[in-house]
Amino acid sequence: MAVEKRVVHGRFGYVACVPDARWDADEFVQNVGYALVGMVPLRMSELSGAGQVEMARLADEAARTIAEKGDVFQFQKNQKRWQPSGVLSALFTAYAVLALNSPDEGITAFGVHACFWVHPGCPKNADG
Repeated sequence: MAVEKRVVHGRFGYVACVPDARWDADEFVQNVGYALVGMVPLRMSELSGAGQVEMARLADEAARTIAEKGDVFQFQKNQKRWQPSGVLSALFTAYAVLALNSPDEGITAFGVHACFWVHPGCPKNADG
């Protein structure tokens, strides 16, 4: 049986906005999406050499931060004084870990597709 060799998109992988109706209705969602598009490639590059134990630890920390502080991140936009929650950084890490550990499809969520490995159905293939 031949072992399939995976091909990377490059040092930073590939991250792009994809159609999602939520983007049309909420500027906050758009801003978070654009932040993901800008920062997830950098995080993927940083984590591309990490082992499975480290990736699992980072995924656990990111999930915990998002679960515990996600509402603060989402709803503080109406407050007069903004307080950092760590959620945006946790989202960068979560997308990067998922993309690096999903070589056959990457991750597509909330209007953002991220992948590190070349795969069928990738929006990059449609970019021309």
